Amino acid sequence: MTGSAGMCQREYHRPPPAGYVGRRARPPGVDYASDMASEDRQHSGWSLQIGRILGIPVRVHFTFLLLVVWYAVDSTSRGNLLFLSIAFLLLVFGSVLLHELGHAVAAARFGVRTRDIVLYPIGGIARLENIPGGLAELWIALAGPLVNLGLAGGLAGLLWLTPIDWQLSATLVTGEELVTRLLIANGMLFVFNLIPAFPMDGGRILRAALTLGLSQQRATEVAAAVGQSIAVLFGLLGLVTGNLLLILIAVFVFLGATQEAMYYRQRALILGKKARVAMITRFEELAPQHSLVQAAEHLLATHQQDFPVVDAWHRVVGVLSRARLLEGLARAGGAAAVLEVMERDPPRVDVDADLELVLRLLRSRPGCPVMVLEQERLVGMITLDNLGEYIEVARRGGGGTPAEPAGPTVSAERPPPGPSGNGTS
Repeated sequence: MTGSAGMCQREYHRPPPAGYVGRRARPPGVDYASDMASEDRQHSGWSLQIGRILGIPVRVHFTFLLLVVWYAVDSTSRGNLLFLSIAFLLLVFGSVLLHELGHAVAAARFGVRTRDIVLYPIGGIARLENIPGGLAELWIALAGPLVNLGLAGGLAGLLWLTPIDWQLSATLVTGEELVTRLLIANGMLFVFNLIPAFPMDGGRILRAALTLGLSQQRATEVAAAVGQSIAVLFGLLGLVTGNLLLILIAVFVFLGATQEAMYYRQRALILGKKARVAMITRFEELAPQHSLVQAAEHLLATHQQDFPVVDAWHRVVGVLSRARLLEGLARAGGAAAVLEVMERDPPRVDVDADLELVLRLLRSRPGCPVMVLEQERLVGMITLDNLGEYIEVARRGGGGTPAEPAGPTVSAERPPPGPSGNGTS
């Protein structure tokens, strides 16, 4: 995290493990590059790719442009030179980008690929495919702050070696002032990111250090408790001083620590469990050629919120959620086909895939259920809600016994298999 300059975070993703069927059933040995690219595009749909560095796509979220406009207006109203103000903002975010690249380079040393880096108004996010535990996590998390420390040291050396005035004035009107403020910003990036609280680097550094003597779950619980305590102190200090920014940071840190601890508690309850024990086995299906009116009839007749869409060969080609259905009815009318509004290529897993994998997939795409396949045939699906119910049952001492798949309920007659069918491949 970086205070007013932004918050530097990691998102960790594992490469496709055993049991991951990908976006479409396929024979073994086929790589997953196209699937990952599809997920990357969905994840960063509001972002514009501005280039690649070290082979890593770098994207800027559209809200970053709003920050530039706001900062330019605010700075000029304070008497700062517009050019220097914009230059300072861009240089600070350049420092954030280098911070994220530090994580990416360190991750590469441990064989972990960085999928992309996205810059937001509050900072940057580097999405890593996987993160090892222990010392590897320690070095990857530490790499980003060390980059900012190096930049601050370099700028300090520049100020020492050249006759630049160190005085900090109220307005930004000289190049010397720009260098001084950039040094301070990088110093803040370094210090703030080392605060031992999730989701900042310091929280992960603390967790990694604790895993040298504790289990990862226990280390996460301790690190999360430390982060929550720090958040409470920030909140109290913000209330006493009337600092709204400090209160917002406190809320952000507290929620981040809580979510991290919750994820690992959920993970502990499903370790070793397979997708078949938690999947929904009684549900309605739709065909791509069905109308939205037909889909709406099933929505009203059942409690189901997400409808798998399968073609004539019973291959999953998409999923129609309640939100997409209602949006499609308003935009295209009831006569439109499901094919036109469905979400294509939902994530798929084998029936014997680990539930831990399912949990990661659901967290990466919260609004999209995971399709469960057996020999490339749809036998169930798992949503965040029903996985949450399974975890709650398991927490109370029940569940864990595989249910015999009952199979989906076919919602309407579909054309016979063959080239004449109207399904999609």
